[in-house]
Parts: sequence; C-alpha cells; structure tokens
Amino acid sequence: MTDASVTLQTEALETPDVPSLNKQLNRQMIVILDFGSQYSELIARRIRETQVYSEVLSYRTTIEQLQQLNPKGIILSGGPNSVYDSGAPLCDQEIWNLGIPVLGVCYGMQLMVQQLGGKVTRAEKAEYGKASLLIDDPTDLLTNVEEGSTMWMSHSDSCQQLPSGFEILAHTENTPCAAIADHHKKMYGVQFHPEVVHSAGGIALIRNFVYHICECEPTWTTAAFVEEAIREIRAKVGEKRVLLALSGGVDSSTLAFLLHKAIGDQLTCMFIDQGFMRKREPERLVKLFQEQFHIAVEYVNARERFLELLAGVTDPEEKRRRIGHEFIHVFEEQSKRLGPFDYLAQGTLYPDVIESANTNVDPQTGERVAVKIKSHHNVGGLPKDLRFKLVEPLRKLFKDEVRKVGRSIGLPEEIVRRHPFPGPGLAIRIIGEVTAERLKILRDADFIVRQEINRRGIYHDFWQAFAVLLPVRSVGVMGDQRTYAHPIVLRLISSEDGMTADWSRVPYEVLEGISNRIVNEVNGVNRVVYDITSKPPGTIEWE
Repeated sequence: MTDASVTLQTEALETPDVPSLNKQLNRQMIVILDFGSQYSELIARRIRETQVYSEVLSYRTTIEQLQQLNPKGIILSGGPNSVYDSGAPLCDQEIWNLGIPVLGVCYGMQLMVQQLGGKVTRAEKAEYGKASLLIDDPTDLLTNVEEGSTMWMSHSDSCQQLPSGFEILAHTENTPCAAIADHHKKMYGVQFHPEVVHSAGGIALIRNFVYHICECEPTWTTAAFVEEAIREIRAKVGEKRVLLALSGGVDSSTLAFLLHKAIGDQLTCMFIDQGFMRKREPERLVKLFQEQFHIAVEYVNARERFLELLAGVTDPEEKRRRIGHEFIHVFEEQSKRLGPFDYLAQGTLYPDVIESANTNVDPQTGERVAVKIKSHHNVGGLPKDLRFKLVEPLRKLFKDEVRKVGRSIGLPEEIVRRHPFPGPGLAIRIIGEVTAERLKILRDADFIVRQEINRRGIYHDFWQAFAVLLPVRSVGVMGDQRTYAHPIVLRLISSEDGMTADWSRVPYEVLEGISNRIVNEVNGVNRVVYDITSKPPGTIEWE
C-alpha cells in the first residue's frame, strides 16, 4: 500500500470550495501562517472562540493563494528559528502590501520587523515564562488589557530597531519592544504569546485584533456549521451508501448523528468489538444507538481473534501494530459482507489535517480516497484494493467544536463529555502481555474508578481518569492470609487539550474510597498506587 504524504499547504489550499464557501456563507476568516510554532493550532482555536473562522497554513503560502482566500486578517505564528539565521523561514514579501491587517507573534513579530527594514539581534537577556506587561499605549491592540498583565514569554532575540512608522505599545522589564504597531498600515507585533492560557490579557488582545482591527463579525457558529455540513453531505453523497466505523467516542458519534441527519438510512454504522473496551461499554453503545437514537449499528464480535493475536506480546508498539492490522482485516471482511459502499465516513478533525494528512487522490475523479482509517483505531491502512471516496464533515473542526456540534444535534452528555479513550483500549493499559484474566482485573478496577468519580459528581473535573495494571505482584495481607497479587495504578489528570497535562490533586477521601473498593472487590489486586507524573516528562497513557 502507498501512502501519499500531503503537506499542510497542499492539504489546506487544494480544497477548491473554500473560497466559494466563504463567499456563499458570508464567512469571514483569519489566516495563521505557521512558522513551526507549537502554538499555531492554539492560535486558530482562540480565533474560533471569538466565533470567527480561522485556518492554519504554511508560511510558504503565496500571495495568490492568500488573495483567493480573501482573509480579513493574517497572523504570523512563532517559531524556533532566528530571523537573521541563514535559511530562516520567510513569508512572501508582498504580504506587507496587501492592505490586510497583520499580527506577528514572537518570531512573526521579529520577521515583520526584519523584512520591513528594522533590526533583530540576540537579546542581552533571554526571557522565558511569565512577565508583567507594562503598557505604553493602551489603545487599539491593547484596549482592555490591564497594566501589569501576566504574559507568557519565550524568546532569546530582541527587536533593536523598529521599521519606519512603527511605535512601541508595551514593554517588560527585560524586553523594550514587547508590543509594537504601525497604526496607519494596521501592522502589529507582540513578543509574547497571547494565545496561551498563562497570558492573562491574551484573549482581550486577540478579540481586539479580530473585531476592532480586522472588523470581523461572529459568523462562525455551530448552527451555521451544521447547516453547511448537511448541505455538503447531501450534495456529495446523493443516493449512495456510506459506511462509518463507529467507536463510541465523541468524534465518531457526532459524525454518525450528523450523517444520519443528512442521509438517514443510507448510513451504515459498524462497531467492531475487539474486546478491549471498558466494562459494559459495547452493550451500552449498541443499545443507545439502536433503541434510543434509531441509528442501525452492525455489531461485530471479534474479541477472541484479537486476544489470540496478542498472546505473548509485550512490546506496546507491537500491540498497537497487531491491533491496527487486525482491525483492518475485520473491517475489510465486514464491509464486503454489508456492502457495496461508495463512501467511507471518517472522523478526521482539523488537527489531523494540520499535523498528518495521509491521503490519496483518485486520478480520474480528483476526489480524495481512503488509504488510512482515521478513526478510533487510528493505526494501519486500508488494503490497496479496498477504495472508498471520503466523507469528512468534521475536518474543519477542533475537538471542542465537535463537542458543541454533537450537543447541538442531540448527542447525549455522556458521549459529548466522555473522557478520551485510546484506540487500542485496555490493551495498552495492561503493561506487558494481555490475557483474559488481566483484562477482567483491569476492566473491574477501571469500572470502580469511573463509578466512584461519577457518584461524587467529579467525573468532569478530569481530562482522563483510569486504571493501569502492572505485570508484577506484591505481598499483601487479607483476612490474616498472605496474598501475592497485582498492583493497580490510578491515573487521574487535568488538561485543556491533552498536549500537556498535570496530575490531579484528588482529595484523599476520594483516593481512599477508590482504593478500598478495588482491593476488596477485584480479585487479583492487593495494592493501589497513584501516579503523580505530569506530561511532560511522562505521557498520559503508560504505553
């Protein structure tokens, strides 16, 4: 099988209907040009929180492409380079002549200064982390940003000389040019990162740029997206049949609801139970969709074949590989049995488009075709001769926007706010070999964790809360008898997006209640420990 690696620029701009759709829907947009910042996605999310559409594009995007998109404003992201280095990424010089408002963030500000005739050099003192913003001009970009607001700095370069027409809006103790502007040309720069949660006045600054400087209107709403998506689905699919691999997570469930709303019984949902779901979840999922939502689900019980496949396997990457490949085999078998299908629905989200677009293009029709299942089981590729045209209505959305869409079209809160769950499921929460006995132990322990935090009304206080089973045993005492059983690790973490995470400061009585129940109710466990590692340096999952 051949995967075609498609760059961000191609992926984002080769969608021919974007400009026409923007015009048709009166949808205004802000473009973020990405120079390699870890925060580019976050900038786009913050823009969308103002109900204005945004897209992340490569810094190589040409003037012609930008003009076709007709953005109301452009944001230049941060990045790891220094603008004076040989080979540093540069944007098209003509951007400064478009007459469109531009905001440079960190590297983006330095690039603006450098290309417009100013000077950027190594700073006498690098500045990382929190700094107090001292405002020289409280108008325009910094309206309603309080004096002394904490802003997040991350730079070792400094603007030593500003281009003609620019003035300083704010400074910090170590940075003379923390915010700059050419008010006449509507060009602005900030040395800090307003998009991160640590920047106290960041959202106010972003709103100033979007609403007051770019003069955007809040037209990017959930209702507008649903209306647009349904129209697009119907126009693309027509009377043809669509297959969706349902996982029960918020992405695939929202997609199922949206597709059913658009094309009804032309949709077939397939749920492959590989045996690594949490306790009672497969039964609950099928019952919900068939009895409550009236969406037909083809349930495929493949538990035994997946378990046999993992016999003796201890390496986590090998587990993922085998689960992924077997999922594809089962999917292929069942799709042929239930088909034929013309379209495969995938829960591709906008971060997937930005980060890793694995696509192929049918040379005859020009349509994207599936070479990879992008779903709950995001591993492995479809067989070369199993080709579908893709339906990806969620590919413009971030995770938080998917939740809003799901809620707006009737998805119940238990799915909308469900904790993220890994594709390989409990198989990678069992360290070492996966066996039927270990699956039962972990499934029972994990069920108690979820029961206890639900009972106490704190389920939504966590990004994720789960149990991990270790492949070791320790000595214990129960009823005056020596035991030699497994430990369970509790992992309860807080996060905004899963990119970074911190261990949750759970009240001792909660941990005590969970521990007592697991030790007393789960056979094969005599010890419970709590993981207090943040991400980084650790990861959320253990494998």
